[in-house]
Amino acid sequence: MRAWFSLLALGLLCSCGKEDAAGSKEGDAGGIEWCPASGVSKGPWVMQVDETNALLRWEACRAGTSSAVSWGTEAAALDQKAQGTETAVQIPVTYLAGLATLQPQDLEGTYYMHDVALGGLEAGKCYRYALGQDGARQGRFCTARPSGAGYSIMAIGDTNPGLGEHTVKLLEVAGKAGYDLTLHAGDIQYYASGLESWQHWFGLMAPMFANGAFLPAAGNHEYERPEEYDLYYQRFWDKAGFDGQDAHFRAQSGGVWFFFLNTESDFAPGSAQFAWFETQLADAAQKPGYRTSIVTMHRPLLTCGDTSQSDDARAALQPMFEKHGVKLVVQGHMHGYERFEVPTSADPTRTVTYLTVGGGGGSIGDVNENADRPTCAMRKSSGAFFQVTMLEVGANSIKGRTLDETGAERDAFEQPLP
Repeated sequence: MRAWFSLLALGLLCSCGKEDAAGSKEGDAGGIEWCPASGVSKGPWVMQVDETNALLRWEACRAGTSSAVSWGTEAAALDQKAQGTETAVQIPVTYLAGLATLQPQDLEGTYYMHDVALGGLEAGKCYRYALGQDGARQGRFCTARPSGAGYSIMAIGDTNPGLGEHTVKLLEVAGKAGYDLTLHAGDIQYYASGLESWQHWFGLMAPMFANGAFLPAAGNHEYERPEEYDLYYQRFWDKAGFDGQDAHFRAQSGGVWFFFLNTESDFAPGSAQFAWFETQLADAAQKPGYRTSIVTMHRPLLTCGDTSQSDDARAALQPMFEKHGVKLVVQGHMHGYERFEVPTSADPTRTVTYLTVGGGGGSIGDVNENADRPTCAMRKSSGAFFQVTMLEVGANSIKGRTLDETGAERDAFEQPLP
């Protein structure tokens, strides 16, 4: 959703003179030293996880730091070693969060992306890791489970930790509940709002990355400035899953397939993205052990809140959802919580659940601004509060619990699984 402060960010990007990325310039970010002694400036995070492989990635702010990782199963010592690669990336602009000037800013200069590919892993096993360059930067991840196995998911959207403590509190609530991977419904960070730099954002979001694989959909705030998508989103999470292009991709665990659509790019019938989704969803549904699919996107197909809904897109996608057993659609953009139950045409007692999870930290909107829409008759729960939804994939169903920033349960639902 468009931040209130977007216009105030104009002019906050500048070419402030060439400077080594490892240095701090006098007067920048209140003199805060933003490049740690270890040289690791952002991350690590995990993506591209399947049954036997995972990719660890982080950014360094100086050249020559170690790409080594120590790792092992969650119940054992970190007695395995892996070595990755370092790739230099030039960032040509400096960004200052003008409404939060004491934050470390995103300085222009050369940065170094480190990738470590872990292979030969065991399906359905959880692992821990620590960076050789900075042993305090640790995390966990779980490989894809066999069909029918259980695991936990955090679903969140529109995270804005620079605005206040809401996002951080939600991550604390989710951490206590426990989860193995994150589905993010877009507007990952509000770069153009003047509220937060990427350098600041990564530090506050570290608990999320430490819990497991990060699978994001792209939102409109990932595109508000061209350099934000190209230099940041794409650099960090390009092809976070498999079988896709940039910001649309798929992944799988336990017979549940995850599809991420890019609502900032054309996904109408006849588009390349629509054709990709139609083909890949049909392919997933015929695979042995297939149970269901969860589709994550930013702009909502259904909402009663203070934004538009994509009626034409839903009309095109709903028959595909029903045909291939999609049980859950996760969407953001509207800053609040909504749950819709859309009856299937073949059996009105069965539904596809549409969740709006846009209350991840951005300013809460009006969830009832367009409550007179006929589709709002299908809305079963809603609220103008900050929230995170915890999904539990089990032997017979997917159960959802929506929690507010105090940890109180505000909604619960269940979708049966084959």
